[in-house]
Amino acid sequence: MPFPPHIDQVFSSFGIRADTKAALYDAYVAMGNEVLEVFADIAESVASTATISPEDALGIRAEVVQRFLARNHERWLAGVPTPSLWRPRSLEGRASGMAVPLGRIGSRPTEGEGNEFHDRLRASAVRLLGRGQPIPNGILLLGRNAHFGGRADTISFDVVPDSLEDALALSQAEGQQHTMPGSVGETSGTLDVGRSIALIWEIQPNVLKPAGERNRAIRKTYGRHRNWHIVTLLAALEWLRDRDSDVFIVRGEALAATHEVNEAKPVAPEIVALHDRTVASVAASLGAVLEVPTAGDEARLLDSAVMNHGLRGEVEERGSAAAIWHLKRL
Repeated sequence: MPFPPHIDQVFSSFGIRADTKAALYDAYVAMGNEVLEVFADIAESVASTATISPEDALGIRAEVVQRFLARNHERWLAGVPTPSLWRPRSLEGRASGMAVPLGRIGSRPTEGEGNEFHDRLRASAVRLLGRGQPIPNGILLLGRNAHFGGRADTISFDVVPDSLEDALALSQAEGQQHTMPGSVGETSGTLDVGRSIALIWEIQPNVLKPAGERNRAIRKTYGRHRNWHIVTLLAALEWLRDRDSDVFIVRGEALAATHEVNEAKPVAPEIVALHDRTVASVAASLGAVLEVPTAGDEARLLDSAVMNHGLRGEVEERGSAAAIWHLKRL
């Protein structure tokens, strides 16, 4: 798809290369008008806009992320919802999803900041982790249609540090950066509101664990947030429970199919094991059990849009028993 005609005309008048325009369009669809504002700043700094290459546009994402956090972090601290960074692809950059603060986690709220969901989540995290383990200290954010890639009906849960400086450092670190800028990792899924069905298909880091020189700048922040996977999955399951959603969770052995991973680069056994261990421990802490979906459950999943193409193909070919858990409350 091309840019809207009025934007394309401006690019053409300034002699922007076709491959540069294509790279800009991909970024524009994902992050919206601010991509064009950052590109305009780049264009003003060069002698001829015709010389700007796709490689010159690589720094746009980092600058857009910095501006996004600087503009929204204080609002999140105050509990104010904002547009998301990542946008639904079907809307071609014209509208964003939402980033909705659900409260502060990790530290007790000050007087006047009571939040029942926060208190319940914090108590669950303390029970599961024990008092010797840190709870990420930051803002719990719900993303609606805010996941990288722009898939519709997504939900995601992140913890962004209270400190803007820490959030900015995390947002520039090496890693996937698939949801909210400034979070170490996230739990994501798809929610079919009409059918009250949810599928959790990802508990994934946004940044790589510091090792040697890699992500050295975020070592201390990463350490304080290392239990992100527990807290974000707890948040997802508690939030869905409050909405009486029927919850399904992708099994570790189906991660490769779900994310359509290149068979030459399989999902490491350690990742599969960590995923399954996290799901099992969090489910047990909430007084729930993980069951094999029934034939009726499988039919409902196939009738909804919660599975992507890769997982749907896996379930249609092999069934849901080895690919998905059904979370059942005791």
